[in-house]
Amino acid sequence: MATWVASVTDQAARDGRQTARSTRRRNAHDCARHRNIQSPVSKQGRRYCKEEGIKTLVTGATGLLGSYIVEGLLGRSYQVRALVRETSDTSHLRTTSAELAFGDVERPDTLPSAVEGTDIVFHAAGRVTPGWGKWEEFENTIVKGTGNLLEASVAAGVSRFLYVSSYSVYGTTGYRGTPVDECAACLVECTPDTYYDYAKLKAEDLVFDYYHRGLINASVIRPSLIYGPRDRLNTDRVYRHMQRRIVIWPGKPTAPCAPVFASDVAEMAILAATSDVAIGQAYNVAPTEPVSFQDYCNAMIRAQGGRRIQIVVPYWLGWVGCAVIEGWARLRRAKEMPYLTRSGIRFLRDGQYVDGSKARRELGWEQKVSVDEGTRLYVEWRRSQADS
Repeated sequence: MATWVASVTDQAARDGRQTARSTRRRNAHDCARHRNIQSPVSKQGRRYCKEEGIKTLVTGATGLLGSYIVEGLLGRSYQVRALVRETSDTSHLRTTSAELAFGDVERPDTLPSAVEGTDIVFHAAGRVTPGWGKWEEFENTIVKGTGNLLEASVAAGVSRFLYVSSYSVYGTTGYRGTPVDECAACLVECTPDTYYDYAKLKAEDLVFDYYHRGLINASVIRPSLIYGPRDRLNTDRVYRHMQRRIVIWPGKPTAPCAPVFASDVAEMAILAATSDVAIGQAYNVAPTEPVSFQDYCNAMIRAQGGRRIQIVVPYWLGWVGCAVIEGWARLRRAKEMPYLTRSGIRFLRDGQYVDGSKARRELGWEQKVSVDEGTRLYVEWRRSQADS
């Protein structure tokens, strides 16, 4: 079970006045060398990857990754139920054969009917606004929402639970210049800039707590930078920024980056949720060879066509500019994350040092979509949306 070296009170986290560092020991679910440990929950001899008609529930199904998980499962003849909020845009899901179940992970009373009769739960819902928002919002959606879904899944007798976490749970461990694997300590400070990361780590600990107590067979994946068509957040911002004639970089964007196309991440989620070896394990999802964020953006520029003038300004100047943008957004009480944030440019400076070899070695996962192909597909989709 996860061990917290330091904790922070809820009030301190809300106020953002106190920071804490959390870490986890190298547990069985972190290290590949422990993968032969048997699950405390009966597997009942099931091999989901060889069966048809398995019933699944996907949360976050209207989001980028969730929608690709739905498509991947339907392509394998699985029965898919998508948990959606009443206010969600379900237009894409309605083009598929997925069953829609209206509910919210923040509302426990809406979950029993959604998980009833389900064999596997794919939990991809979350608040994806790194560096922007109040702690209560991240806690309610990511931490408490995961706990609510786990409770409902156990009560319904769900056999497998797949949680979509993030590479960001490694915190400062991932900034040290060496790719981190699943054995690395997770070091996250609870600050307004890292509420998302901290909440993801706490949610992971809930998942593995339920597993180690013998309540449910669970697995976790930690994707790096997910991109692809239907993303209106991070990929869209890269797309819009690269459209400009003059591209300004706050500091040199040469730190390693690990972009993975959404369909490849969905494939990994399905492999982890249907393989016995993945029970009780965490897996990074990253390309074989990292590229710099600038390489990723240059691939977007090539897909868009034309030339750009690229200018590098001092990092501190970009940081100050983002602080002003965030301050103005708070004064206006804006609900949406600003176009540029300090968390965003920190990513440009620090990069992602992720080792995804465990997934390839144990589950046979492969990156199928290259960065050039993935950005081309995104540009084609984005332009089709503009024309429609």
